[in-house]
Amino acid sequence: MKKTKFFLPVALLGLACSLIACSGQPSEESKQSQGGDASQTTQQQGTEEKIKVTAAEGKVRLFLGETVQLTASVEGVSWSTSDDKIATVSDGGLVTAVGAGRVTIKAAKEGCQEGSIALTIELVKIGVTAKDNKTTLIIDETVQLTADQQEVKWSSSDEMVASVSQAGLVTALKAGQVTIKAEKDGFNAGSIAITITRPAENARFDLTTAAEHYSADGWWSRISSNYGFSQETGGGATPVTQTQSWGQETESDTYIGVFGEGDKETVKFSSDKDAKGEIIVDMGNSDAVTLAEAMKIKLNDKEISLEGIALEAHEGQWGNSLEFGEVSLGEQDIKKGENTLVFEMLSEAAPYLNEVLIYAGDTKITLIDPPEKSQIEVGAVEIEVIEEATVQIQCKEEGVVYVSQDETIATVSELGVVTGVKVGKTNITIKKEGMYSIRVQVTVNAKPVEGQIIVEAEDAEGVTSDYQSGGFMRMSDNSGMGGNAVHSGGAYVTAWQGGDLSLTMKFEAEANTTMILSIVGSAPANFMGGDSSPFNFAASCTITLNDEAITVAPEVEFPAASGWNSPMSEVVLGEVSVKGGENTLVFTVTGESAPSIDCFKLTEKGK
Repeated sequence: MKKTKFFLPVALLGLACSLIACSGQPSEESKQSQGGDASQTTQQQGTEEKIKVTAAEGKVRLFLGETVQLTASVEGVSWSTSDDKIATVSDGGLVTAVGAGRVTIKAAKEGCQEGSIALTIELVKIGVTAKDNKTTLIIDETVQLTADQQEVKWSSSDEMVASVSQAGLVTALKAGQVTIKAEKDGFNAGSIAITITRPAENARFDLTTAAEHYSADGWWSRISSNYGFSQETGGGATPVTQTQSWGQETESDTYIGVFGEGDKETVKFSSDKDAKGEIIVDMGNSDAVTLAEAMKIKLNDKEISLEGIALEAHEGQWGNSLEFGEVSLGEQDIKKGENTLVFEMLSEAAPYLNEVLIYAGDTKITLIDPPEKSQIEVGAVEIEVIEEATVQIQCKEEGVVYVSQDETIATVSELGVVTGVKVGKTNITIKKEGMYSIRVQVTVNAKPVEGQIIVEAEDAEGVTSDYQSGGFMRMSDNSGMGGNAVHSGGAYVTAWQGGDLSLTMKFEAEANTTMILSIVGSAPANFMGGDSSPFNFAASCTITLNDEAITVAPEVEFPAASGWNSPMSEVVLGEVSVKGGENTLVFTVTGESAPSIDCFKLTEKGK
């Protein structure tokens, strides 16, 4: 009996231990025998030990065909896979990658919470290398590529830039960048980037000096520091330093612009042999341009196709900005001896031109300088005339032709006599066959009123023609002012950055008298677009004549300007007492913005 009593507790203890190997709790039968209820059962199940699954060396990403050993925190688990087409798992937890994708491997054991691990199976990526690691080629060069897998399929992202054979031989065709790809079923594609550059150029011609500039009206024009080449109605352009680029920085400081329909640029060069060469034109544009609609380009009388070449508009701080870039005209036939490249403008939308570059291997390319032409000379390139009066242009050359750009402002006779028609500015172009033409700028001033005194703001003390921070700027009138009858025809003055503006002007009168003082100018323009506010004199400025303040009525103001357009107007400030001899007029503006001032007019009372 004693033996039996001793053995039974030991046997029961062993059974209990086997039942709680994962849970650490009595078995269901033990709980029932102990009188446990359902709520106690749920609580006990929630405390079952969760199986923890780990991968050897933490490896959870496999390539196709790789294996990894999994380990469970509990012995005797059974293993399973969520997708045996992606990965299989052995009874011992060895996983084998058989397909690309994501898979979950589970470990389970009775009495334990199931454990799992997520694995990602990837295809092997094909490795691609270039011989001698050469990934930059010059046009016409080749390089051999090698893949670390057999029987791959090669392809180029741009066959126009570089081609690739099925043996992996890359041939550089034109400047640019291309991606060469190697593909094979069951593998991730491999790739390599190849950059194609041009060789050193055979020639680079600055068109401002290398080209002949021929206007549509049959006259030659010179590119100078003052004017760019243009059809005469275009008004001229100023070559400037190029600072923005969607290609590369321009080499020269000037470019040619403001073309008209029929204008031409002609470049001649010689070659030491027949050759193939890529011709590049560095050009600039602001508005969108379809090149074939804007110009024709011919080499040795053969038209070069411009199909498909479109230049996008470029937005700048104040709208469209002029930006430059290289445009390839493709490979062309260059002949031994003299070659002629002609740019013919089909519309005013033609882009600006800067340089021509030629790439032709070992061919020797030499510029043929444009023929020498002498410049027409005049006594002065800027003259003034009063409405209905005349002035003679002093030209030293005989047999020239005079042409007025705008005959509504000024006309010119065959002998160069200019007659002022209305207030404004225009150009008189003087031409002669075989010589460079020249322009004379004509300013037409208002016809004076008897007894009227005009005091130009530009003659005030301290006014400068150059921009200064917080200072003044003298500016020639533009199209919005040149045709304005109240404008005096000269420059106007403004404080470009706003702030205080003070003008001190002196004038003389014949005797003491009472006169009506008026002012010609405009309200401050809104350079960011949209309408500005009117400029009210009583609220924004002080005016003195010989140290006596002038009272201005509260309603006197310049009307609001519309954006950049700021037309001149004349407003009456009131009666003033003028003394015989020297008088001093001081006009001062305080505030964030100042108006543009053309002139002050003093008119005898009653006239």
